[in-house]
Amino acid sequence: MAKIDDYTDLTIRWDGHTKYRDGKITENDPVEVIVQKLEMVLFTNKNTVLGDPELGADLEYYLWQTRISNDVIRGEIVQQILRFVPELEIMGYDLELYISEGTFRDIMEVNITIQGYNVSFVFV
Repeated sequence: MAKIDDYTDLTIRWDGHTKYRDGKITENDPVEVIVQKLEMVLFTNKNTVLGDPELGADLEYYLWQTRISNDVIRGEIVQQILRFVPELEIMGYDLELYISEGTFRDIMEVNITIQGYNVSFVFV
């Protein structure tokens, strides 16, 4: 299995984020770097990042669709991971996707397990 030696990256967490730490500029925990990248990919819509219109899983768009299967959405997430979070492929992960009917719009939950560390992303 391939190995990535340096996982250091700038922290992208903001004041108000549950894992924000004042004064912390870089993140060097491999799982935390990957989680930050996942946050960026999953919460970004396509065509919103200058220089790379393909960045983003477009999950906001999928929440408003009525005829899109879980497999299509899961495939989009996997493609984003392959392109923008290659470290995750090296470390290995499990991905679960749940969509449930909400009061005003559907709710999507993306659960990813990385080396025993579980992280959930919820889209409403």
